[in-house]
Amino acid sequence: MSMKKFALGKEERLSGRKLFSELFSKGRSFSLSPFRITWMLIPDTNPSFPVQAAFVVPKRNFKKATTRNRIRRRMKEAYRLHKSGFVKNHDEKGFQVIFTFFYSAKEESPYAEIENKLIVTLQRLAKEIDGTSISPSRAK
Repeated sequence: MSMKKFALGKEERLSGRKLFSELFSKGRSFSLSPFRITWMLIPDTNPSFPVQAAFVVPKRNFKKATTRNRIRRRMKEAYRLHKSGFVKNHDEKGFQVIFTFFYSAKEESPYAEIENKLIVTLQRLAKEIDGTSISPSRAK
């Protein structure tokens, strides 16, 4: 088992205003408390990584930056530990998966609860992606 498998490197994080605006305007979403997931499939134009994720904790619900950062760290850690099966499943499909984990709860959850919910959320996301095919209009 290699250590790379459990890393969460820069190339795996979703960044860039263009990608975010496209994701929120054209992407699909679902809620699974305490997360709201917005996701999208894009044609695989030789990306650095087949799956890219972003983690969002709203300032509206958590005024203190320390609380937002703690929740974001918990989300990233749970994703880092449980992403390997998800990434392996979508590695050779010919498209890239981009998504955001939006923490929608009004109160902070302990790590164990965030981890359990994130596992269930990744399973649901995998089912939704498998039930979707990339449209020819996007595959330019």
